[in-house]
Amino acid sequence: MKQNTSTALLKLFVIAVAAVAFGLAAFSVGLGAGVAIQSRSPAAARPSVEVAQELVCPSADQELAAQPTAQPTATPASSRRATGDMPFFGQQADDSPLDIELFDEAWRLLEQQFYGDLPQGKEVTYAAIRGVLASLGDKHTTFADPEEAAMFNMDMQGVFEGIGAQVNLAADGGVELQYLFADQPAEKAGLRVGDVVIAVDGQDITNLDLNAAVSRIRGPRGTQVTLTIRRGNDKPFDVTVTRARIELQVVETKTLADGKIEYIALTDFSTLAPRRLAVALSAAVAKKPAGIVLDLRGNPGGLLDSAIQVGSYFVPEGNILIERYKDGNEEVHPRRGRYLLGDIPLAVLVDGGSASASEIVAGAIQDAGTGVLIGEKTYGKGSVQLSNVLSDDSQLKITIARWFTPKDRAIHGQGLEPDIVVPFTNEDHEAGRDPQLDRAVEYLLQGK
Repeated sequence: MKQNTSTALLKLFVIAVAAVAFGLAAFSVGLGAGVAIQSRSPAAARPSVEVAQELVCPSADQELAAQPTAQPTATPASSRRATGDMPFFGQQADDSPLDIELFDEAWRLLEQQFYGDLPQGKEVTYAAIRGVLASLGDKHTTFADPEEAAMFNMDMQGVFEGIGAQVNLAADGGVELQYLFADQPAEKAGLRVGDVVIAVDGQDITNLDLNAAVSRIRGPRGTQVTLTIRRGNDKPFDVTVTRARIELQVVETKTLADGKIEYIALTDFSTLAPRRLAVALSAAVAKKPAGIVLDLRGNPGGLLDSAIQVGSYFVPEGNILIERYKDGNEEVHPRRGRYLLGDIPLAVLVDGGSASASEIVAGAIQDAGTGVLIGEKTYGKGSVQLSNVLSDDSQLKITIARWFTPKDRAIHGQGLEPDIVVPFTNEDHEAGRDPQLDRAVEYLLQGK
C-alpha cells in the first residue's frame, strides 16, 4: 500500500466513510461503455435537469473542460489488503483532519456484518471518491475511472461506440434520450426522443450519475444491450439494441426558404467543432443569403477552447467570456482568430438542452448584438471544470470557476433568455413541426 502524507485524495477516502459504511450508494456504479442524438429534433418540451451531456460524455459531461489538463496530484490506493494490522488506507497524515482509522474500522465491520457483496480492489477507492464528491453538492465535480475516462477522451475526438443517442439525466431517475442519430442503432430499434432508460441488462440505473449510467449503456460495436424504457405513462418495456461505431456529424447544413436562408446545426464543442463549423459557415456566407440560422438546441457543450474559437466566428471584437474564481480573481477571454459572419443577419436557436459551451457562444453573440436568440431558455450551466488526470489514468474533474458573458451576466443556475420566445411541444415533435426554426426563418426574411 502506497502512503502519501499530504495528498488530497487520501483525505477524500476518509470523508467518504459515511457513503461506504452506511449508504453504499456509491458502490452501485457499473463499468461498461455508451450512447449518443436525433436528426435535429428539439427536446425543448421536456424538463432539463442536470447538465446536458452528450452520451458520448462531452460529458459525460459530458462538461465544459478547461485546458490544459492538470498533472496528477496524488497516488490513489491500489488494492484492498486482505487482513492485518495495517489500516485499509494506510497511516493517517499528521496534518490531516480526517480519521483514517475510523474508515478502516467501518470497513472491517462491513466485512464482518454486511449481508451482500462488497466492492473489491480499486472499486473501493473509486466508490469512496464518488461518495465524497456526492457530498459536495456540485454535480459538475465528477470522477471517472480509467475506462470511463478513456471513453470521454474518445468522445472529444468525435467518435465512440454505443447506441447512437444523446442523453441527459431524467427528473425521476434514469437517463432521457434527447436526440437520436439518424440511421443509427437507437433509432433503428424504435427508440424515441423523450424515452427514459431506467435499467440496463436488468440492472437499475435510476440512482447512478450520468457517467456511470452512460458507461453501462455503451459497449463495443456488435455487442447487444437490453434497455428498459419508460415512455410517458406506459408500462416500462425492454428494447434490445446492437451497438455500433458512431462518428459524430458535429455539423449539419441545409438551405431553406428557396435558397434564401442557410441553416447550420452544431451538435457539440469537441475538438472537431471549430474547424468543421468554420468550413460550413464560410460556405454559407459565400452564398450571400438573406440570413443564417445557427442551431445550438440540445448542444450540451464541450471544450472551453472550442467555445472561444466558435464564438469568435460570430463576434467581431471584444470578449467571449469572463471566468471568475471564488477568491474574486478573474480571467477575461478575448475573441481570437477570424470573424466569419460578416454583415449577414443571424438567428441562433436555443432550448433547455443548450448548455455550457453553447451558452458561452450564445451569450457572446447576444451581448455583441450580432444575432438574436430564438427558442426557449437555456440550461444554465455556467461553471468551468478542470480535468485532472490521476496516476492510474482515472480523471477527477473539479469545478474551479464560474463564467459570465462579456457584459458580466451570470448564467449559472439562470440560463439565457431568448430574444424571441417560441415553445416546442411534444405535439410539435410528433407532428414533425419545428415552430422555432420556422420563426427563425420568418425573422430573417422579414426582419422582425
